[in-house]
Amino acid sequence: MMKKYGWSYLLIALSVLVGVIAYPYLPDQMAMHWNINGEVDGYWDKLNAVFFSPILMIVMMMLFIYMPRIDPKKENYKKFSGSYLIVITIINAFFLLIQCVTIGYSLGFNIDISLVVNLGIGLLFIVLGNYLPRIKHNYFIGVRTPWTLANEKTWRKTHQLSGKLFVVAGILLVAISFLPGVYKFTGMLVVVLSTVLITTIASYVFFNRYKNVDSN
Repeated sequence: MMKKYGWSYLLIALSVLVGVIAYPYLPDQMAMHWNINGEVDGYWDKLNAVFFSPILMIVMMMLFIYMPRIDPKKENYKKFSGSYLIVITIINAFFLLIQCVTIGYSLGFNIDISLVVNLGIGLLFIVLGNYLPRIKHNYFIGVRTPWTLANEKTWRKTHQLSGKLFVVAGILLVAISFLPGVYKFTGMLVVVLSTVLITTIASYVFFNRYKNVDSN
């Protein structure tokens, strides 16, 4: 198991190490939330701020490791194990990025948080979009609507479409990252909500189209 999840464990260890090294140099209160204009409007005490990401990564890893074991479709995970590991790794890398930029900001580095976060989310969408079509029917990861869970062909068709949508959304999010604050926030909201809405509607449409068709 250590070798299987090696990259993710390395990212978690790196996250803890970054936190431990940076901790003594950080202010007692760290900026952790920014408004749509990129202005700080929320602070956390540094212990919670510094170690939120590694704790979240550890909790998520526990879910990533153990949920497939109790999934009714657990045999399907073998069919997309490589993609599953890549998705886990990229999600952990994203949270490490968030930790590093928030720490860097509190250390006085001139970091445009909204730019970095939007770029990170955009790249995350692009990577996920490339792997969504490879995810087989399961109850834990992927586009899980009542309709995709009810029918394997609906699952497959929805994920094929969602993969393309996520890539397009990711490219748009990267482009939007360079807009002024309020336009950046509004653009990101529109892109993300549109992607979720289209995916959900598509799953319903596919379900009604294929509900009487054998999934194979």
